[in-house]
Amino acid sequence: MERFVESLGRERRLAERHAVRTPLRLRVRRSNLSEQKVESLNVSRRGVYFNTDLQLSEGAMLDVLFEMPERITGVPDAHWICLGHVVRVEPREAGSEMRGVGVEFDFYVVSHAPTPRWELGPGLRGPLAPAR
Repeated sequence: MERFVESLGRERRLAERHAVRTPLRLRVRRSNLSEQKVESLNVSRRGVYFNTDLQLSEGAMLDVLFEMPERITGVPDAHWICLGHVVRVEPREAGSEMRGVGVEFDFYVVSHAPTPRWELGPGLRGPLAPAR
């Protein structure tokens, strides 16, 4: 039992990470920043890790939209529209503005629509009325 408890202290992840590079679209909640495009470094069913030059801090709320690969979930590729929060910010190389950011998903909606739309997501800001 002691080894189990010790392992929990070292590794807190509840889902396997996959070294998957996939395009991400980000929106920072309570911010006037426009949508940002970055690429994931790894993905799990519970979160994502990526590099960015955005000035994010732990606790910041983000909307994330990306295509989740079948090899992670076991179901056909689908767009995930997520609400999450920053759980980790890591400085990168000296002199670089880029930093590593870990986001844990709080809620997500899976969409099989050919073109994903923010308004399909979990209480995301933006127009909620159907496009005309």
